[in-house]
Amino acid sequence: MNYTAFAYIPLLASVALTFLVFVFLIVIMIRKTAKVSFIFFLALIALMTGMIFTYINKEPSFLYLMLLLASVLMTPYAILKALVRQEERKKGKSSANNTVTQKRLNIVYQDEDVSLLDVNRQFIYTMAESFNNPQGLPPLLENFNKKIIELTHADGVLSVVLDDFEDVLNVKNLSGTFIPPYQLPENIPHKQQRVEMNMRYMQFDLKDNIFGDVLTKKEAVMINDPSKDSRIVQNGDEDFLKCGAYIFVPLYVNESPVGVMALGKNPENGEFTDAEFDTAKRLAEFVASAIKSTSIHNEIVERFSLAKEGEIATNIQKSLIPSKLPAIPGISIGTSFAAAENICGDWYDVMVSRKDRISFVMADVTGKSLNSMNVMLQLRAMLRLIINTTQSAGTILSWANRGIASEGNTVDHFASVALLIYDSTNNKIQYSSGGTNPIFVYNSTSGEFKEISGSQEPVGVEKNTEYADNEIQVKSGDIVVTCTDGLLEALNNDGKQYSKANLEKVIKQSHSLEGKVIANKIKDDVKKFCGTAAQHDDQSILVIKIK
Repeated sequence: MNYTAFAYIPLLASVALTFLVFVFLIVIMIRKTAKVSFIFFLALIALMTGMIFTYINKEPSFLYLMLLLASVLMTPYAILKALVRQEERKKGKSSANNTVTQKRLNIVYQDEDVSLLDVNRQFIYTMAESFNNPQGLPPLLENFNKKIIELTHADGVLSVVLDDFEDVLNVKNLSGTFIPPYQLPENIPHKQQRVEMNMRYMQFDLKDNIFGDVLTKKEAVMINDPSKDSRIVQNGDEDFLKCGAYIFVPLYVNESPVGVMALGKNPENGEFTDAEFDTAKRLAEFVASAIKSTSIHNEIVERFSLAKEGEIATNIQKSLIPSKLPAIPGISIGTSFAAAENICGDWYDVMVSRKDRISFVMADVTGKSLNSMNVMLQLRAMLRLIINTTQSAGTILSWANRGIASEGNTVDHFASVALLIYDSTNNKIQYSSGGTNPIFVYNSTSGEFKEISGSQEPVGVEKNTEYADNEIQVKSGDIVVTCTDGLLEALNNDGKQYSKANLEKVIKQSHSLEGKVIANKIKDDVKKFCGTAAQHDDQSILVIKIK
């Protein structure tokens, strides 16, 4: 048995044990020795499906989703049971306990019997369906709020959700008719349509308003007389602005804030009752769990999507990098490329047009997505076309820049590029650069190692940028090096960068070797320097040694 097969033994054992529990639950139901909720069966089915799928496809992402679904199924049921047990402890006798439990599970309005367990089941089904809805949270809340309006006799529900990054509450859904209890902005005319539109896109701080106050204090409030609560703002005498009764319930999951659910009644429809207030609080627990679970699900899906996109872009990137360097008389070439995980920014190329025109490109595209890859493909196509002309290095970069930064290009990315054109007939190198890719030269006579590239904007930033032309004379033993900033800025476990100083040290120690060997020594030195520290950018280097 190989290691991979051995690694899946715990997974198969888990499937077997889960199936055994499933069988025992069926036996319990048949023999009627205890009550078994259908929720347990749904949770077990989700777990078994996830584990079997993972074993067959060797892909754990579906298992994670099924674990999330099982947790979602069990959480509201557990919350409800916990509340029931709490009520049971408050009452003294078993006969009274049964009566109280029944009243807590069933709310009676006239002749209508509404089971919160049935509502919970509907919420779970709605939430499961929403996982495939590209519109996200708003349509889910719309479905929930319609049911909440029905059960509490409210005229409208406003759902606000906490933004963890900005510490503000954002309105995610407005259902029915809800009269704003906050101060309307001065530039909003008192017209019903404009006021409603304002509510749909409002943000609230965590202080100086009723929503932030309720969430911060973690206390639900029922306000039947808004004139006696200073937190409720009366915005005008128009009928659609006259405040009525309100219920505000903070949404929390395991002490973690989620948002606020606000219910409103128009003044002519009277006050909220204690029973409606109680119902709103318990329904809010279901809503909080659904919002949290949906947010977690969306984060997981987004993470896997980004990982997949990064994998595609990385595969394209690797196909662009030359698999074999051309043999060029008079020079020795060495390259090294180390990709960071799911990063696709670096690209280099070697193009031989004729004896007096051998071109070298080192590029680093910003961004880590398919959009970045699009820029890389455009840049590669443009350079490979223009390089075959007789234009200078600066002109070639300027032309490529106009294509990348053109008004018709909606991709908001740019690239650092170093372009070198070697003329073997007179041992001259023409070069131009934009962005952060440096160009260094080692002088074999003096032993000096210096940077010769200037400072200009990256390609794609400004359409009218003109890149400078530069030229140097080289001789036997000289070494020209260009790299991306990911190599010089590689970090070790102490947070220190590899830097130009370490690169210079390796070049000077190995200057007598072939270009390929020098590039490998630089790669090994960077790896030794970084140790086990995680790297967050590609590391590329190109070494040109004059023979």
